[in-house]
Amino acid sequence: MLLSARGEMEALIDFSEDQHFDASPHTLCASVATQVRTLRHKMRIVRQNAVKGELLRSGISVALLGAPNAGKSSLLNRVVGREAAIVSREAGTTRDVVDVGVDLAGWFVRLGDMAGLRESSADTNGSNRHTEHENEPHPPAISDIELEGIRRARQRALESDLVILVLSLELPPTGPRIPTLTLPPEVVATAHHCLALHKPLLVALNKMDLLPAHLRPELLPDWIRQIEIALPGVSAGDVTPISCRGVDLGEEGDPGNLQRFLRSVVACFEGMTQAVTPDGEVLREASLWEEALGATERQRGLLDECVRFLDGFLGAVGGDGDADADGVGDADGEVDADVDIVVAAESLRAAAECLARITGRGEGGDVEEVLGVVFEKFCVGK
Repeated sequence: MLLSARGEMEALIDFSEDQHFDASPHTLCASVATQVRTLRHKMRIVRQNAVKGELLRSGISVALLGAPNAGKSSLLNRVVGREAAIVSREAGTTRDVVDVGVDLAGWFVRLGDMAGLRESSADTNGSNRHTEHENEPHPPAISDIELEGIRRARQRALESDLVILVLSLELPPTGPRIPTLTLPPEVVATAHHCLALHKPLLVALNKMDLLPAHLRPELLPDWIRQIEIALPGVSAGDVTPISCRGVDLGEEGDPGNLQRFLRSVVACFEGMTQAVTPDGEVLREASLWEEALGATERQRGLLDECVRFLDGFLGAVGGDGDADADGVGDADGEVDADVDIVVAAESLRAAAECLARITGRGEGGDVEEVLGVVFEKFCVGK
């Protein structure tokens, strides 16, 4: 496609003033711009599939995000099948990120247990702030070490491929012993940031063993609705009620609903690593998928550079249409009347150079082939 577009632009440079040249410069540039928009869209899909292949080679990074004592460490231990993280009722037990590698249904996963996110009455200097009412209880002070752990936890969540938000039920200190759902603002804010970055997010609603079985049909739908309201973009299917204590929650042979939870995680992995075509459909040709798996970081960088040069061409001809960056573009995009066709053609030449460094098909993006296209399209029969 790029070869054809280059041939038309080179012909426009060399023969536009020839009396036998049928197409007007404006019409030809508009035609080439449509081709380039289509090519740019396909190349973005190629790069997207290359990133998916990297997940399979390097492993999927998963962050366990939540408040202290929500059950992140307990969930990690249950998933990996050993005591990989310290479990304690004391807040702030986990200070650094604990990364554990595990095979989940054939996917290599790096699970990250992190410090719980919480607020404190202590500022960054360690001094206590005073609330408006002196008799109100102060949140426990956070040490400098735990503050650094919280900072790293947020950073790890933002850099992960998948975020598992661990929320928990808590019993009130007084009154009826009916648990309530806690949605800590610090945790919700970080989850919002992850969703804004388009990261997949699943919710593990922990400590369901605190809720009597006869109350689950009544209270669980309300709690899931609260989560959906607090986290737009998260649906009921993304929430799994669990118990890290392995208490029977109604599904036979699945203590604590942990297998159900892992099935939802694996389903998310499948979506994250499944190749797509430019039409947005699942790619079924195994050979093309294998090509995407083999893409290296260097090749992905060259693809990005090639796309930037294609953007430069569309900017030069004034028919960018990049508002539809994830699609083919506006087929009716206007092309400037005063187009610097030499600059535009140079952008295509540079884009071809990037592809030549991947394919090894020669410097300058196969100049001889471009001349062949020019001769075939515009010279034969004239």
